[in-house]
Amino acid sequence: MNEIVAVLGQNIRKFRKNLGWTQEQLAEKAQISVPFMTQIELGRKSASLEVIENISKSLGVPYDALFKKDAADMCCPKYEIHILKKEIIEEVTKAIFSVFDKSRLSV
Repeated sequence: MNEIVAVLGQNIRKFRKNLGWTQEQLAEKAQISVPFMTQIELGRKSASLEVIENISKSLGVPYDALFKKDAADMCCPKYEIHILKKEIIEEVTKAIFSVFDKSRLSV
């Protein structure tokens, strides 16, 4: 297995999982099939530059971040925004359910 292809796949997977996305969600955003996304993440298939660009844009990271061994630890503004949105949505959801549960108890 080519080391570049392996690093690319590992980084895509790390960024995707950090966002809480499934392979299906990322594949849809990047406009590729789910089986192809799986093969890319596993390092079994290489992707065209166009596909790599679509994936990087979908993840909100610069395309070169996908090729760095420590990429998942680096700071990317758009990626951070995705992470913050995810965290905010989780907190708001918890707050809504908490209010809903309290109102159910007082009825």
